[in-house]
Amino acid sequence: MTIWIIAGEITFLFLILFFGWFLFASFLEKEKRASVRSAISLGILVSLNIFFFLVPSFLGTYLFAGVFLFFFLFFSWLIFWPSSHSGIQIIGGQKKIDERDVIFARFDLPEGMQAFHRYYKERPEFLSIDSEIRKLPDLFDSSHNRKDPVLFSLAAAEFDFLEHQLTAVDGKLGPECLSNAKEENSTLIKRIVCYLGSDISGIAPLDQAYVYSHTGRGPDEYGKEIFLDHQFAIVFAVEMDLAMVSTAPRAPVVVETGKQYIEAARIAIILADLIRRMGYPARAHIAGSNYQAILPPLGWLAGLGELGRLGTLITPQFGPRTRLGLVTTSLPLNPDSPRIIGVQDFCEKCKKCAVNCPAQAIPHGEKIEENGVLKWALNREECYRYWRKTGTDCAVCMYVCPYSKPANPFHNFIRLMAAKSSSARALSAWGDDFFYGRKPLRKKSPI
Repeated sequence: MTIWIIAGEITFLFLILFFGWFLFASFLEKEKRASVRSAISLGILVSLNIFFFLVPSFLGTYLFAGVFLFFFLFFSWLIFWPSSHSGIQIIGGQKKIDERDVIFARFDLPEGMQAFHRYYKERPEFLSIDSEIRKLPDLFDSSHNRKDPVLFSLAAAEFDFLEHQLTAVDGKLGPECLSNAKEENSTLIKRIVCYLGSDISGIAPLDQAYVYSHTGRGPDEYGKEIFLDHQFAIVFAVEMDLAMVSTAPRAPVVVETGKQYIEAARIAIILADLIRRMGYPARAHIAGSNYQAILPPLGWLAGLGELGRLGTLITPQFGPRTRLGLVTTSLPLNPDSPRIIGVQDFCEKCKKCAVNCPAQAIPHGEKIEENGVLKWALNREECYRYWRKTGTDCAVCMYVCPYSKPANPFHNFIRLMAAKSSSARALSAWGDDFFYGRKPLRKKSPI
C-alpha cells in the first residue's frame, strides 16, 4: 500500500467513526430523523471505502489521495479560517427600564383601577395593542385548563407556590461580618451555589442600567422607585429538562418552567439568607413577580453566555434551555468577565428560532439599536399574544435552538468546534437543519 492509500484509509476511518458516534448519540436521544440520516451517511462512507479498494490499484491510489487531500483542506478551512469573534455591542447610553413597562406588569394591572387608567394615560402607545391582547384568555384560564386539566393545574400550583416565597427574599443581617478575602468569598459562593443545585454560575458587578427604575409587580407598592445599591450580582442557571421542552408549546413546557423557577428561587433564597448571616446585605430575585433587576444581561456580564437572536441568554452548556437565578449583594466578591462563545455569529447564520416562532415575534433580519445595545429586538407583544392563545410560555424557540441539544460528549464536541471557528458554526447550523430538520417535530410528553 502506498502512503496515499494509508492516508486515505485513515481519513475514511475517522469519518466512519465520527458518523458512527453520531448515530449512537442520535439513537440514545431517540432522534429518528438524525438517526436515519447519520446511518445513511455512515453507509455511504463504508460503501465508498470498499469501492475504492475494489478499483484498479493505480486508480485507487488517486481516489484515496483525493479523499485525504479534500478532507485535509476542508478541516484546515474549518479550523483556521478567520473567525468572527464579535460579542455583545453596547453602542450608546443605557437608561434604566421601568418595570411598569414590562409586558407582564402591564397585564397584571386590574382593569378599571385608578393605576390602570393612569398608566395608559401616560403610555398611550401601549393601549391599543394591550386592549386587543386582553380579549384573549389568560395563561391559566379555564379555557386552557380543559386542554390538559392535570398539567395546567400543576403549573398553576407551581406559580402559586412561587408567590408564597416572596416574603423570604430579604431579611435581617447577622451580628458579625466575616472578613474573608474576595477570592475566598467568590470560590465559596460558587461551590455553595453548585451544591444547592445550580448547573453554572458567575459573578458580575451590579450595573445600575440593569436595575429596574420603578416597581411594576410583586408585593412592593406599585410605582415605587427602586433603590438597589448592592455592588455585585451572583447569577446562576438551572437546566430545563429537554424532554419536557421538546413538547413546546404544549402544557408540559410551562410545568417545566414552573419547576425550574422554583429551583432557582430555592437556591437564591437560601444563598441570600446565608450571605446575610455572614453579615452582608443580600436579596434574592425570584419569579414570578419579585425581580428588581434584569437577569439575562447580568448573566452575560457574569460570563454565563451571550444574548442570542431569540432574546434570551444562550449558555455554552445548555443553550437557552435554562432558567436564571439572581442574588444581589454587598459581600466582597471578584467579578467574572463576559465570554464570547460565537453566539452572535452563529445566530446570524442560523435563524432557526425565527423560522419556527409561531408568533413570528423573533426578527429574521439584522440587529437594531435598543436602549444602547445592538441586538435582535423581540416583538414582545406578539410573543405574549401567542402565550395567551396557547396557554403556555411557548418555548418553541428554546426547543429548536441548536445549542439546546443535550450536553453529551458528541454535542459538546460540536459546541467546542463552533466556539472556535466561524466556518464550523456555518457547518453546524447547516448540519442541524439537515439531520434534525429545519422545523423539528415536537415530541410526546414524558408525563
